Amino acid sequence: MPDFFDEFERFFEQYTMGEHRKRMNEVEKAEKQMEQQERKLQQNVKRLDEQDAEDPFGQ
Repeated sequence: MPDFFDEFERFFEQYTMGEHRKRMNEVEKAEKQMEQQERKLQQNVKRLDEQDAEDPFGQ
């Protein structure tokens, strides 16, 4: 008879930790995408601030 704890460990690793790792990878990927979007937005804000400093009334 297989050892209960070995079977439990395999089950836990496969069904609980495996799903957790999968979700964490998805979260990390989404986080990286949001960081990239934030950098782009910050660059756009900087560019707009520079344009505003050069010509505050847009003429």
